[in-house]
Amino acid sequence: RKIKEHRRKVLRRTVIVTAVFLLVLTGLGLYMALRHYENYDIMSTAERSDTDATHFTEFQGNILKYSRSGISEINNEGKSLWNGGYEMKQPQVDVCGDYVSVADVGGKQCHIYNGKDEGVTVETSLPIVRAKVARQGVVAILLQDKDSNVLNIYNPYSNAESLLVEIPTNVSEEGYPLDFDISPDGKSVVTSYMIAGSSDFETKVSFYNFTEVGQDKNTLVGGKSFGNKMIADVEFVSDDEVLVAHEKGYSIFGQMKQPEVVTEKTFSDSIKSLAVGDDALAFVLQKEGNAKKQTLNLYNLSGREKMQQDISYEYADMEMYGDEIIFTGNRSCNILRTNGHDKFDYHFEQEIDAVYPTSDGQVYTLIDSSTIQKIRLQTK
Repeated sequence: RKIKEHRRKVLRRTVIVTAVFLLVLTGLGLYMALRHYENYDIMSTAERSDTDATHFTEFQGNILKYSRSGISEINNEGKSLWNGGYEMKQPQVDVCGDYVSVADVGGKQCHIYNGKDEGVTVETSLPIVRAKVARQGVVAILLQDKDSNVLNIYNPYSNAESLLVEIPTNVSEEGYPLDFDISPDGKSVVTSYMIAGSSDFETKVSFYNFTEVGQDKNTLVGGKSFGNKMIADVEFVSDDEVLVAHEKGYSIFGQMKQPEVVTEKTFSDSIKSLAVGDDALAFVLQKEGNAKKQTLNLYNLSGREKMQQDISYEYADMEMYGDEIIFTGNRSCNILRTNGHDKFDYHFEQEIDAVYPTSDGQVYTLIDSSTIQKIRLQTK
């Protein structure tokens, strides 16, 4: 009897301790999910030695810094992890997985880096319009000719023939390419076109697949017309799903071997901004005739609405990282959690170029005109 009573007491104590622990853990998680920050401390500062023509973008928790004379990956303390040199008039960067492509828009060179070697170079015969890279280093490059465009797919790491696929486009018949993207696995490409008529225009998307299915159809496996809706963005959200966003809504197509619409939304207001996350899409909608009336709509990739709320931020750029949406303006930064709660609001004395998150939820990288700072958010 005494043994049974002792066991019951131990069990009760265990249950109580576990319940208290879970309650504290839940409370702490809720506190962190709702906590609002209004200031910051500077943890480290690195002086910028670059020019005003230098650009930055987030890359795997670090930062890519690139200009007309080279590119490098730096950490949030300004230390270079790798670099590549070139000479370009107008560099355009794309990233996927471990790979980075830098294309010379109007030139005939595209460099691909993975941080492990000196990089490889693709030489083109025609001027480059834009380039996109896949996660194994395969690169899609749109080239411009006098009366046509050519979309070439290259494997710059191939010891045999680097040019894998060539997709010509006659501008007068098929339209002018607006945007395109290559799937992360390098097996599909989607291109948007605009066909100009005598009194109006038409936009459409075309789907190309480079597997055995596409080989049977000269790589073209499908297409869809969007009428006179201007297509603003074409972007793969997974290996087999692509987002097509236009001025009044968006569609997500799946099954790239036989493309079909899996999700579609139409908005009554115009899209001002779009940010694509790992598993969500954020749209800022602007009321016609009222520039100050802005609504943020957040959806998962299946089209289910996760959040909708009015915002009053004055911003120039919007990006989504994990469960945060970062709005940056000339001297302002607003960080909104995807649960709808503000995390950080601040107006800086100096002009800022960018704010990037780190693996620590309170630590960010702040880039202004003269420094790269590692900062920690504070409540006051």
